[in-house]
Amino acid sequence: MKGTLAAAFVAAFISCSPTLAQAKEAPEKSEVHIGAASVGITYLPVILAKQLGYFRDEGLNVTIAAFSGGSKALEAMLGGSTDMVAGAYSNTITMAAKGQKLVTIAAQVTCPGWVFGIASKSAGKVKTTADLKGKRIGVSAPGSSTHMVVNYILHKAGLKPDDVSIIGVGQAAGAVAAVRAGQIDALIVNDPVATVLTGDGSLVPMDEMRTAEGNKQVFGADYPESSIYTTQAYVARNPRTVQAVADAIVRAERWIAKATPQQVVANVPPEYLVDNKDLYAKAFESSRRCISSDGVITDEGARTVRDVLAAFDPTIGAAKIDLAATYDNRYVKRAAETLQ
Repeated sequence: MKGTLAAAFVAAFISCSPTLAQAKEAPEKSEVHIGAASVGITYLPVILAKQLGYFRDEGLNVTIAAFSGGSKALEAMLGGSTDMVAGAYSNTITMAAKGQKLVTIAAQVTCPGWVFGIASKSAGKVKTTADLKGKRIGVSAPGSSTHMVVNYILHKAGLKPDDVSIIGVGQAAGAVAAVRAGQIDALIVNDPVATVLTGDGSLVPMDEMRTAEGNKQVFGADYPESSIYTTQAYVARNPRTVQAVADAIVRAERWIAKATPQQVVANVPPEYLVDNKDLYAKAFESSRRCISSDGVITDEGARTVRDVLAAFDPTIGAAKIDLAATYDNRYVKRAAETLQ
């Protein structure tokens, strides 16, 4: 009799489970448009959240539009053509100094995964960062996070932003072409392009921002960059939508943390693989330590970003910025609780 009752209870629980899952409130918006500053490896959480169906599981139909850099993606969101940005956390700070209220709801990385290097055709003329005076430096787009970090690297070498020429080349094929054609003397870029260019000798690394030691040398600590952010007004209007996005991102980050390079390659859209699966797998291994496993931006990480920006931008240093308002970890922490 006891066995019969136990079996009946289990059967009833299983039959009720779909109802319990469906009881989760639907997001306010089922259509979400995300502007991506890059489709490099440090943006894998948002890419794979879509590819693996995690956004769909949350009741979302997410469209990802790739831009040539973070400044372009930010402009699109502020102009109303996208809802969120997969871009640099630093943008929430720079915009706060201008009175714009943006907030990061999920970190994609704990470090930026960039390599800053000298084009091989210019390597004979440039031995140190100070030698870049008067030279051409490639960034994803002017005003982007790559541009900001180049300004910081120049500042540390005693140079001013206007001591060099900044050229927007993207983070993909355009960057490769610019280096190989000798159109730029230096480049900051993430993977897989960083591995492509350093692997064939087209780019000679100067600053490595994929390793713990490299980030310490450049920034003093790990520097959180790629994140998911939006306006505080959007969050206030659509808290369930924001939670659904955070749930999918954290789920993707947990998947990435356990995945083999081959599993990652098998799930990345072919157009992002730079036509070489083995090379992409190698690039993933080079940058995977940077990918967040929980979506959290730490207080220390936020302060590091602010201090880097303030070092070369006096408007950031003088602005009264509520740093705690530029990121909100509540959504990724709830996601972690749900996934346990």
